[in-house]
Amino acid sequence: MPAGCGLLGPLLRHRPLGLRAGRTVRTAALHAPPPQQGSRPMTPIFDALARHARQRPGATAFRDGERHITWAGLAQAVGRAAAGFADGPRTVGLRLAGLDYVIADLAATLAGCRVVPVPGFFSAGQVGHLLADSGAVLIDRLPRSDASMPLAYAGGADRVIYTSGTTGRPKGVVLGDRQLTAQTGALAAAIAADPRDRYLSVLPLSQLLEQICGIFVPVLTGAETVILAEGTACLFTGDGTALARAAAACRPTVTVLAPRQLTLWVAALRQGAQAPDSLRYIAVGGAPVSPALLAEARALGLPVAEGYGLSEASSVVAMTPAGGTAMQPLEGVDLRIEDGEIVVDGPAVMSGYLGHAPHRGPWRTGDLGRLEGGRLTVLGRRDAMILRASGRNIAPEWVEAAALADPAIPAAALILTGDDRLMLVLAATGSPDMAALTARLAALPDYARPDTLVFADPREAGLIRASGTADRQVAARIARCPAALLVPLPGPAAANAGVAA
Repeated sequence: MPAGCGLLGPLLRHRPLGLRAGRTVRTAALHAPPPQQGSRPMTPIFDALARHARQRPGATAFRDGERHITWAGLAQAVGRAAAGFADGPRTVGLRLAGLDYVIADLAATLAGCRVVPVPGFFSAGQVGHLLADSGAVLIDRLPRSDASMPLAYAGGADRVIYTSGTTGRPKGVVLGDRQLTAQTGALAAAIAADPRDRYLSVLPLSQLLEQICGIFVPVLTGAETVILAEGTACLFTGDGTALARAAAACRPTVTVLAPRQLTLWVAALRQGAQAPDSLRYIAVGGAPVSPALLAEARALGLPVAEGYGLSEASSVVAMTPAGGTAMQPLEGVDLRIEDGEIVVDGPAVMSGYLGHAPHRGPWRTGDLGRLEGGRLTVLGRRDAMILRASGRNIAPEWVEAAALADPAIPAAALILTGDDRLMLVLAATGSPDMAALTARLAALPDYARPDTLVFADPREAGLIRASGTADRQVAARIARCPAALLVPLPGPAAANAGVAA
């Protein structure tokens, strides 16, 4: 999903794409779960779980490696864990993985707790801040109880989603029943979710998008979810072979990927792996994706669709629907452009930032875009725009996406020098395919094409944030270093000639 997307991964920014504080008044108003009034929107999730347990008790609900659980088993496990949560702290920091996270999330919600997912890629300092800021008690194992809570949601639960942002200081986005129910229904409709689906979960469940797509939507529809550790692992190993092999074996129909995962899966397909013909929809988001990579992925059998979103709007705002060709606002989302900036309104917009005044009304995203005929084009972050001496504006995310299509480059940063030259800093784990890279960059307009490539060690302190994105200020310091490895980029004619040869 293009810039600003709250959709996806350790390498996905939830405004994984970067939280921005608006003008707020400091208050404790959002430190306690707000009382729920009227109908209880999350009830359909638990009603559906109870129904599946009655009607399809022996059918598999979730698979996690060698473990699996049926709908009846899941209902029982959630009820017992919920009884344990009901007797414990009211704000819980969930640091679990796989099937245990699924049970814990559903159970803590059923018990009316404030759920605070703890991302596994957060530093110790970030985790400490998250717990102190939210007042959460860290939970790293399922609570035990001899009792069992019925699957009758009484309301009152909410969750706080922390993102690493652009400064490394996490902020908490507060989302309640209204937001989660609206987002679950809208995403289910956008991907035409079906009980016959098999969802492949490859993003960390600490991410809001994966909680919705990998837990809530499958429970609502009765679809099976396969939690694939190899999918998350490839983000750190840089090898998509295990992801491709495991996906071919489990034959999913739907999945959500970070751009890095798509890059690595495509690389594995180039080397002879086969895409499962069961796939009907793959959403990719968290950052812009190179059009060349999208085209290649589709040609290799991956039905990729793009999306855009942010944590402040419950993750997804617009995406390419099943069978569609362009990003469109989700059902119930009021999306408009004001002074070039994307503005979002609707039931999925957050209650506010934790510890700040409640938020009401539309949310200004800080992203630039166009909306034409109901189709959204995201142009990049307003505060990241590069202005050249010629007066042309450049969204660095789209130039960087051309580099990130190479599996050897996990992070990239476009910077402008004092003499108006563009340099693209590449954090490289190996030798990239230079012919393909230069061809992708040659396809850019002249004013956006880098003059020089700068190769950097990805272990350079501060270069890659915890979210997986490059820090452009650190990249600029590396580029100015006298010992920097600089490679002049050939012009379009030379690049195209090299590809043709």
